[in-house]
Amino acid sequence: MLCEKPMEIPEIVAQVVLYLRRNTFVNCVRVSKGWRDMFLPYIWREVNVFKDYWNSPSPQDLYPHRHLVHSLSLNHGGLFELGTFVYPNLRSLKINDYQEYSPVETVSVDLAKTCPSLTHLKIVRYVVAETTWMTLSALPHIKSLDLSQVHVEAIDAPWFWKVCERLEFLHMRESSIEGIIPEDLVFNRLRQLYMWSNWVDEEVQMDLVYRSAMLESLKWELRDGHGPEASRLVHHPIQRNNWPNLQQLRIDLNFQDAELASFIRGAGNGQRIITEFDCGFSELGAQSFKTLSVHFNTLVQVDLGYCDTSLRSTIPDILCSSPNLKNLRVGNVFAKDIAERGPWVCQHLQSLMVCFRVGDSEQCLQLHQLIFERLSTLIHLKNLTTWIPDLNDLAEGTLEFRLEYGLGQLTNLQEFSTIEFLRLFGRGYEPQLGMEEVAWMAGNLKKLKEISGCLNSDEQMESQLATAIESLGIRYERMEN
Repeated sequence: MLCEKPMEIPEIVAQVVLYLRRNTFVNCVRVSKGWRDMFLPYIWREVNVFKDYWNSPSPQDLYPHRHLVHSLSLNHGGLFELGTFVYPNLRSLKINDYQEYSPVETVSVDLAKTCPSLTHLKIVRYVVAETTWMTLSALPHIKSLDLSQVHVEAIDAPWFWKVCERLEFLHMRESSIEGIIPEDLVFNRLRQLYMWSNWVDEEVQMDLVYRSAMLESLKWELRDGHGPEASRLVHHPIQRNNWPNLQQLRIDLNFQDAELASFIRGAGNGQRIITEFDCGFSELGAQSFKTLSVHFNTLVQVDLGYCDTSLRSTIPDILCSSPNLKNLRVGNVFAKDIAERGPWVCQHLQSLMVCFRVGDSEQCLQLHQLIFERLSTLIHLKNLTTWIPDLNDLAEGTLEFRLEYGLGQLTNLQEFSTIEFLRLFGRGYEPQLGMEEVAWMAGNLKKLKEISGCLNSDEQMESQLATAIESLGIRYERMEN
């Protein structure tokens, strides 16, 4: 049955507005009273108030529609709008000051009065007054706090931590907080904690992590996470399953093997719950690898690109034991170690960044064919990035993407779309792809859209390959040194 007045159905209007811009809404409200009632909320749902910007609404225009505002963004000089009147339905507030050389303003607003329904607050480059933290701690629905380049003085810190006690999401970037956390506070509501390059005492950060027992996601990077002071953070044993719900663990620190093992041991509830893992520059040795192996069945994303993996069997074991893995970023993987392990079980893998080392022994050809055979089982693989070693690191040669070495086994990869030959440092080894390889890829990998990086050490051949790739409708991007 056809609908005579589809624009009177709220569900249809909600779909239509997804494809309209704000100026179109303005025209729609002029059609009729009915259309005005339908489209006016979409005009005022998200409001940006930028000082001296011609398109910002004036206080006179904003006042009668303040009850429609759900998201409000204020920039440098726009704070006067915040305390002018009440926004009863405001959910998200962003206070942004991107003028690097302008005087830093102070946020001094009774948020509990002006924004009683506030759930999400983001502050960029402002000083927050003590009275603001006091009122913020009284907000009944506050869930999320995002700070960037914000300084909290010692006198304000107790109120700041009281606010954090009510949060589910806390993101701190390049911010500073003086003092320590009051002993009586715990952060059992906190589900996501992201800390990046903050001027906060390292042990205070560790204390915050330790007291947030219900964390589901932790992303943590110190300002000098690669320095020796990072290793002293685990100064007391972490209880097993201290974070029973932790699924995403990304710590860009410099933990030693035993310390990293202690941290991993605190994650999960004994039922292998970790799905994302990144240990930065830490040492993934025998102890930490053993604790991580408990989570192999649930791992979806693993990044070991920068960590110190003292065990050569680490990556082959992950490939053979992680059936749900979709994204893997690692360093060197030796073909001899792959040959000593069983078949890969990670058939859901979609993105792989790796440097396969095959050596130059008599078994070189067999090892090449073995790796291509294993790659051919990754039927959902879409993106492959191969690390290219530096000239000073060629004791074990890298995988050659040549037909005579087994490239033709990759016919099964019908989802394959991008391949990149990544050289990180200096003038290193370059693969020796030829026209036959390019033609085979274009003819057999039906969804291949992009080839990038270093293809051949001969500049003339490199140029010819680039022309051939683009003529086949595939994007090519040369990576410069």
